[in-house]
Parts: sequence; C-alpha cells; structure tokens
Amino acid sequence: MSKTSTLLDLVAAQRAQMRVIIALLIASGLLLALSIPFVEPGDRAFPILVIDVVLVVGALGFFSATYWYCTKRAMDD
Repeated sequence: MSKTSTLLDLVAAQRAQMRVIIALLIASGLLLALSIPFVEPGDRAFPILVIDVVLVVGALGFFSATYWYCTKRAMDD
C-alpha cells in the first residue's frame, strides 16, 4: 500500500469527527458574523477580525471538502 493511500485511509477514518469540527466552525462563523457590524476599518480589532474570517472560512472550506471526499470514497468502496 502506498503512503498516500494509507494517509487517505487514516483521514477517512476520522469522518465522524469532521462533522463535529464543521459544526463548530459554523458556530464560530455565526459568532464572528455577529461581531462584524461593531468593527470598522481603522479599529485596532479590524486586522484580528480579518484574520479570524480568513481562518474560519478557510478551515470550513477545507474540512467540508475533505468530508465530501471521504463520503464519496466510502460510497465508492
């Protein structure tokens, strides 16, 4: 078995935990969306808000795509 196949098997085994992570990222995104109206460009908190948005959206995209791939892979097997 190749290293890539072994790595994909290990990631696919964590599919149930990915659902929890996706739910937490959605909740974090909703809480982050509540703070957006109170922060304006030029505030000291604005760079932190931008970094948080990038991290939450990036992580949500990554884990959603990974969960979709693992589900598709499980259905193919």
